[in-house]
Amino acid sequence: MPVRYLVVRDHVGQRLDNFLIRELRPVPKRRIMQMIRRGEVRVNAKRARVGLRLAEGDRIRIPPIVREEPPTKHIRDSLRNHIQECVIYEDERMIVVNKPAGLAVHAGGSIQVGLIDIVRSLYEADRIELAHRIDKGTSGCVVMARTRVALLELHHAFNQKLVEKHYDAIVHGQWPNDKQMVDLAISRYTMPNGERRAEINVLGRKALTKFSIKSRCSTATWLDAVPVTGRTHQIRVHAASVGHFVLGDSKYSTASNPIKISRLMLHATSIAIDNGPTIHAPVDESFNECWGRLCEVG
Repeated sequence: MPVRYLVVRDHVGQRLDNFLIRELRPVPKRRIMQMIRRGEVRVNAKRARVGLRLAEGDRIRIPPIVREEPPTKHIRDSLRNHIQECVIYEDERMIVVNKPAGLAVHAGGSIQVGLIDIVRSLYEADRIELAHRIDKGTSGCVVMARTRVALLELHHAFNQKLVEKHYDAIVHGQWPNDKQMVDLAISRYTMPNGERRAEINVLGRKALTKFSIKSRCSTATWLDAVPVTGRTHQIRVHAASVGHFVLGDSKYSTASNPIKISRLMLHATSIAIDNGPTIHAPVDESFNECWGRLCEVG
């Protein structure tokens, strides 16, 4: 039997191909594009283009297709319970989690389970999507949208710079008092092993980070960092560019850490979206414990 869909408000404006890729998981994207181009997919009983924008009430018909159920991701109860305790804000549009350091936001490669998989499991809602990303090693605020409409609104807020984010960063050495802003363009590149990195490059994209000192000891400085733009690894690259790499950063460090450090000392502390409430994510014990040991050293 053919499969039929009725487009509801959440999917208004979405491209037909993206809608079907999402709905028909895990059918390969290549197969879906073939069906559309061959006229096997009908919208309101007519052939449709790949890039057709859906309207409310559109009726989509696709031919019978065999879908293998994706393997169930095994999520430990202890991890689910821990992430449930890390939920720091939720409303009808979004969920905000204080992500632990070391947990990727999504699965991929050798990573079997990401934060998004755990949150979808907790809420029994596959349609929850990441509104943005932070690095695996970074802890703190991660925002997820509960509906496609909310996702589009959140993406708009991020793209229009209507989001203010603050990070706590512990960096190597004595940060200079007069260095309150780093305005250096950043470009991305890929290592031969597929690892993504970023570097200062005058031909790159504009990148601006504001820094202020919260505390200091002889070997390190605790900073508040505000990324005005949102480039890959921006805070880490900008801190390293002035000789004060984030402690625990194996990608961009230029010297050894003054003490043994098991994590990247970067935490997404707060986020405020489009004049909404400021959502705070407290640093965890490992962050405070590391600062205490640094102060004992000097």
